[in-house]
Amino acid sequence: MKKLFYSLALVVLGFTASYAQQAGKIKATPEQRAERVALAMQQKLSLTDQQKIKVQQLELDRIKQQNEWRKQDQGATNGKTEERKAAFKAHKEKLDAILTPEQQKVFAASKEEMRGKLKEKRGKGRKGPKREKDPASKTQEN
Repeated sequence: MKKLFYSLALVVLGFTASYAQQAGKIKATPEQRAERVALAMQQKLSLTDQQKIKVQQLELDRIKQQNEWRKQDQGATNGKTEERKAAFKAHKEKLDAILTPEQQKVFAASKEEMRGKLKEKRGKGRKGPKREKDPASKTQEN
């Protein structure tokens, strides 16, 4: 009887733990995500309240646009890269208009730092031998 009770308790604990881990993966709303980005930028760049409001609205617009793109193509991103590059460039220009030159420098430095961290996470480049750019040139040399 004790073994049955302990086994049942163990199963209940296991289900509770797995459910608790899944509950933390609730997606934030676009407004919450924009607020989080604006707060982080305010702390890093010492933004004024006016700048924070503008950055938050800019981020909210960007997030909503990205969500629309995801809904539209559901994985078929070919052919839309030029439109998206233009949108990202416009976003950067608007952000630069909000930030002071000193804040722009700090923001650029933090972006480079983040890129470095992402490269470290992914690993140092591609594994395996490097491919040649033009395989036809190899056959001509032989």
